Amino acid sequence: MSFVDTVLFHGRLFPRRPAIMTLDRVVTYGMLGDAIHAVSARVLAAGVKPGDRVLLAIDNPVRFVAVAFALMRLGIVIMPIAPGSALAMPMIDAVALIGDSPGLVPAGMRMIVAGDEWFQPTGAPYAVDPGASDPNRLAIIAPTSGTTGTTKLIPLSVGEFDRRLHDLYRYQPAPGTERDLMLVGFASLWALSQSARTLVAARTLGVASSAEDALRMIDLYQMGTILGSPNQLAAMIAALDTVPASLTSLRLVKCGGGQVTPSFARTIRERLCQNLLVIYGSTEAGRTAMANGAAIDSVPGCVGWGIPGQSLEIVDDAGAPVPAGTVGRVRILIEGGGRPLLGSGTQADTTPDWFYPGDLGHVTHDGMLVIVGRADDVINAGGTKVAPERVEELVAGHPAVAEAVAFAKTDGSGIAEIWLAIVPREPVSAEAIIAHCRSRSETLAPRRILFLETMPRAALGKPDRGRLRALAAR
Repeated sequence: MSFVDTVLFHGRLFPRRPAIMTLDRVVTYGMLGDAIHAVSARVLAAGVKPGDRVLLAIDNPVRFVAVAFALMRLGIVIMPIAPGSALAMPMIDAVALIGDSPGLVPAGMRMIVAGDEWFQPTGAPYAVDPGASDPNRLAIIAPTSGTTGTTKLIPLSVGEFDRRLHDLYRYQPAPGTERDLMLVGFASLWALSQSARTLVAARTLGVASSAEDALRMIDLYQMGTILGSPNQLAAMIAALDTVPASLTSLRLVKCGGGQVTPSFARTIRERLCQNLLVIYGSTEAGRTAMANGAAIDSVPGCVGWGIPGQSLEIVDDAGAPVPAGTVGRVRILIEGGGRPLLGSGTQADTTPDWFYPGDLGHVTHDGMLVIVGRADDVINAGGTKVAPERVEELVAGHPAVAEAVAFAKTDGSGIAEIWLAIVPREPVSAEAIIAHCRSRSETLAPRRILFLETMPRAALGKPDRGRLRALAAR
């Protein structure tokens, strides 16, 4: 049985219950079920078969869910991508790109437009491949956000996706209301799994296209939970200055996709909601650890306690486990080991192996995982190793600083210097910023400041430090 069958069942039990909400429309479970059936018939009529691979580039969130769920139930392998990015994606032997508008596709691939007619019930019969729900069958090809420094394609089996849904049920509660507002774009596996979790649980999924829309939707639809990256939540907090919102219905904020500093955790709790849940995970390994706001406050760099059943270790460069409190490389035992997609078959590699997300950290004596930096981002300035987040904390709360990202760049003699990229909120000099940092820590203070109008970011709003180094070299 597919998880989609549960959503279809809800369409029969609760046909008028809201399933998906956007700022301008409400789609019920009955309507969503009808759309999934209509899309299933259209897909098969278009010649796409179970086991085929397709790129999925649909901007409309309601239509994305209907098409993605229909394809997965039929046993068609999907790779969600951002609209307009097909030509930049690695080849995966896809037979088609399914989108909501015509676009360019790689040679040998068909363009299939999921137009308005796709979502109108036709009553046309269609069959579901009995093998589509085989736990070892390939279901999703997920591009990573570059956690390990290089984007790669991660294959997920039906069984692995189901396991991640069950982890969401167990370890991501949403008390108080039945409505979840998601800020994450659907080109990510995170958004797909979160939307599936919400709809399988017969809750209501809200989708906002901007920080301003998110604030309006919270009050309009009485949303109880919001989910987003640190960058997306920061945008919401900034938008509170121009969009009045009471936020009285909010019961929980879930934050993932980037490390949350104690100062930002306090801001979230003061401006949005007192209940904060921070998620540490990756495309390859799913959710690995979770923390509440109190834990983030108590231990700088804390990302939470390891999820039960997840094998997590801190090891040295030779791969040997180190004692509690000793900094080393983080590794997680997962299905497939986070290995990239190989071949064109329908079976995913589920051989357990260690995945190294590229983080440096340690585990406290009571089992709390603390991240001190990225292995590639740690700044080695004159023999002193510095996590960029510790430098960024020096300007947290500075009235003239809207955003700050630390990085390393070598000087003319080849010695690494600490740089701080700043998006100013008001005019301020580099000398003033450096002096402020030195007053808080002479060791961690940056040597140079790079002023920018906007901060370059990768997926989910993560700072693009490689791009910052290139800008500093100009």
